Amino acid sequence: MKPIKKITLTFFLMGFLVCQSQEKQKKANASSPTMGQSSNVKTKRLATTVEPNRKFSYPERELDYLMHIWEGEYDNVEQLDFDKIQLKEGQKAPHERVHASVRQFQNSNFGVGAVYVEEYRNDDPSNITRKCVYQLFPDDTEKAIRVKVFHFEDKTAVLAAGHSFDRISSLTPESEALVEGCEMILRRNGNGFLAKTVDKSCNKSTDGQQTTDYQFGITEDTFEFQEVKYDFGQRSADDEQVSAYQLEKARCFTCMLDFPNDTNGRPTVTKYYIDMYDQGGSFEFEYPDGRQMHFGMRNTWSFGMHRETFVIYIVDKATQKTLIYSWGNPGADRIGFNPGWVRVQCDLKTPGNLKLQQELRPGS
Repeated sequence: MKPIKKITLTFFLMGFLVCQSQEKQKKANASSPTMGQSSNVKTKRLATTVEPNRKFSYPERELDYLMHIWEGEYDNVEQLDFDKIQLKEGQKAPHERVHASVRQFQNSNFGVGAVYVEEYRNDDPSNITRKCVYQLFPDDTEKAIRVKVFHFEDKTAVLAAGHSFDRISSLTPESEALVEGCEMILRRNGNGFLAKTVDKSCNKSTDGQQTTDYQFGITEDTFEFQEVKYDFGQRSADDEQVSAYQLEKARCFTCMLDFPNDTNGRPTVTKYYIDMYDQGGSFEFEYPDGRQMHFGMRNTWSFGMHRETFVIYIVDKATQKTLIYSWGNPGADRIGFNPGWVRVQCDLKTPGNLKLQQELRPGS
């Protein structure tokens, strides 16, 4: 064999082996997602599961788009602020704090069109109020998407507790761990989707007199839900209804908190590396002098500027006084402050930013 051919063949084999090694590494890393990460596995789209040359039906196209936008973290912390402003004396706040996590359910037993939804309330990850799988099918007759709902008997947190999806990956729609709920129909609604219970008498109260129509809506940046009450088949009066819960999609940031360093060497030392969501993320910590402090992150409405503002801040818990804050545009991927007594840097959580932060503060 000629030398040139030998060299060409050698490079070809080396390239092939490197590609194979990288593929194996990708599969090995495809574990359950950590906070702020959806998955290391590329999410399947509907287009990859049908004949590539076949024309999609309208419901198939809608399902494909829905699966593309729905996954993420959602929180209604901003809604609570507006509730508080509008409350009259003696009135009870209409909504609780709700955080929802939505992940595409990578399980062939449920098909490609399935998502896992986990909700907790009052900023308590152990207070799980909804834990279910939505199995979605394109319905050509209805020109919509049909939804089968499967509730988990066990309401123990999975995503909120940072547990692996391996716990539920082997489930099927027939699993004893699941209870089938009310079927729903999901249709296009403006720039998003709205799902309603098919049988309004499906969710009954204990005495059977009251029923609930659970509805939810999805857009690219929001997730809303409402329980519409009925008495003896008639929709209850407006003053007996609770308006929809309005959750906004959250982004995860990784932050480092630095304190002044009294010893020789670097002027500051990184005390904490933390992950926070920009929709009401919070972290409690103790300052070196013993004071208890609250570090928060918000995408909040600025009444003075009439727009949303991305804010981080520190509050002294004893006095409830805001000691420092910083603001920027809602779409910013980095924010921080350094008044001298503390240094905070928050970056949108990506592998590159994580590496950058570790390099900025080696050994801390």
